Amino acid sequence: MGRQADLKEILVPTRITTVALQSTAAVASLDLSRGLGPGATEAGPSPRLAKPPKADSTSISNSTSGSTGSNSSSGKRFQPKQHSNMAAGGAAAPPSTSSVSAANVTSSLHDRGMQQLIPIVNKLQDVFAAIGKHPLDLPQIVVIGSQSSGKSSVLEHIVGRDFLPRGTGIVTRRPLILQLYNTAFLRGGGEDEGGREGGREGIPEGKEWGEFLHRAGERFYDFMEIRDEIKRETDRLTGKNKGISAKSINLKVYSPHVLNLTLVDLPGITKVSVGDQPADIESQIRAMCLAYIGNPNSIILAVTAANTDIANSDSLKLAREVDPDGLRTIGVLTKMDLMDPGTDAADVLLNRVIPLRIGYVAVVNRGQRDIDSNLTIREALRKEAGFFKAHPVYRSMLKQCTTPTLTRMLNNILMHHIRDCLPEIKSRIQAMTMDVGRELEALGEPTTELSRATLGGTMLGLLSRFASTFQSAVEGRGSFAAGREGGGVGGAETLELYGGARINYIFSEIFGKALMGIDPFATLTDEEIRTAICNANGTRPALFVPEISFDLLVKRQISRLEQPGLQCVDLVFDELLRMAAQCETTELTRFPELRDRVVEVVNHMLRKCVGPTQMMISNLINIELAYINTSHPDFIGGSRAVAQLMEKMAQEKGGGGREGAGRREGVPGGG
Repeated sequence: MGRQADLKEILVPTRITTVALQSTAAVASLDLSRGLGPGATEAGPSPRLAKPPKADSTSISNSTSGSTGSNSSSGKRFQPKQHSNMAAGGAAAPPSTSSVSAANVTSSLHDRGMQQLIPIVNKLQDVFAAIGKHPLDLPQIVVIGSQSSGKSSVLEHIVGRDFLPRGTGIVTRRPLILQLYNTAFLRGGGEDEGGREGGREGIPEGKEWGEFLHRAGERFYDFMEIRDEIKRETDRLTGKNKGISAKSINLKVYSPHVLNLTLVDLPGITKVSVGDQPADIESQIRAMCLAYIGNPNSIILAVTAANTDIANSDSLKLAREVDPDGLRTIGVLTKMDLMDPGTDAADVLLNRVIPLRIGYVAVVNRGQRDIDSNLTIREALRKEAGFFKAHPVYRSMLKQCTTPTLTRMLNNILMHHIRDCLPEIKSRIQAMTMDVGRELEALGEPTTELSRATLGGTMLGLLSRFASTFQSAVEGRGSFAAGREGGGVGGAETLELYGGARINYIFSEIFGKALMGIDPFATLTDEEIRTAICNANGTRPALFVPEISFDLLVKRQISRLEQPGLQCVDLVFDELLRMAAQCETTELTRFPELRDRVVEVVNHMLRKCVGPTQMMISNLINIELAYINTSHPDFIGGSRAVAQLMEKMAQEKGGGGREGAGRREGVPGGG
């Protein structure tokens, strides 16, 4: 059983690979075209929304007059049309509560399919968060603001519950992707991000809860527990030194009192590090914010406190760096009730100070005194509505005030912006699906349910293919090079020597030339030879060259052959290691633990062979050193040297005699 478990363990692909393949396949199964309303085409821009009915004190419309229809086609920069009337309901009084009933939601939607767009994007966000990659620029609303701007309070008022951590300094230290789902819409037949809870089944009526991506399947009905979980998950990754991390926390909130919406809450912009925060905390937060708002498909929600100079707004300044024309930036003015007496933000709301294409919305959030006195968010929303209705300036600008107005506007902007980006997203996902399909096909049959009978066979097949690939590399059959960069005809390498060809090159070129390059007389001088002869004779005079001195000098030269041989072993060993590391079959690649184990075993076997091989080379050299064979036909010993000398002298003498006789025969006789 233990061995069976070990085999199953090493035959399981990495978690990221599994999640990536499964998640991409799940996304590919989504019908992305279902969000395109009647009369809309995939390539066409979104139409201007119809004017909704006026809002009253008990219902909230989900449409806006003068919507943010996009001037861009799919995939282009988000350019909503110029607003004259930003929020729903014209000059009608804002509602006193954020509660949205199922009837209000379903009746006010001119196209029910539009509400399916946000859950689709939420599913994509969850997929990308799971695999740790973001191959698509998804439409999303990114919330930025300074620490004291009231950003967290705006989000809590939109949700209608206290759920965000509070405290001094930086509290939000990881991006929080907040996905809101209206349960009344789901109970009416809508779908959430995966369609897993469509209809009434699984949707408790009137209940509110949250779900975290990192704790899938768990529901948090107590929003204080949600707050604690955000703290724990933040500290788990960043520690408790107020550091930050770019890895997001994904939170879904299901409630009958929210509209379908997705927001990304980022750490508050700060200037100076406090306590044990990193010294570069400002640049870290700035880089994180720019990474999110730099996405051309993102909508920037720039939160600014109204009791500060709008010209010094950190959020608007940062948004202008990526959106200089203010085409996709929404300004949110908080703390409207804290402005100095006699002052107001009318010029800002009328777009006269820092113009934004979409414009500004003013809100009033709970202050610390309200929180300490346990003022509920629902009561705070009624208080907010009363403040704007009673204000002599803002009561004529109610279409740009209150949190419900902001929520409705964000819901409509996000839906239509997603619809405009949908064709490009769909085509990109289709291309990704095809790539993943080819990868799945190359990986072979699934092995998630291996039985005892098939486990050994699967393992043997993988090892056999690896051994065959390694053998092909040694023999140069070419199949080993399939997929290698620079592969030529038939898969053979054309850019560099590899495998058996490389080993042959080591033998013939490197090792062979090293041996031929050894000059036996390069390290011997005449003085060394005379000294060796004298030392071998001792006190006796030398008539012939002593054999001992010859052996001594020859053994020194034979020993020089050992080092090139040992170097050849090292070069061949390195090449074999490289072959083992690069001879990965496609099937073996999907099992990284098995691959590492196979390479480890092969390397161990090769390493065990290095010692005996080096020992054999040393033994061969020692054999040659132990006995100098002077009887070899190519060896010229002393006797043979004398014989050759005598033969040469005889030849010279014979030639000289014939030459003298010729001269005598040519001399004329006397007398």
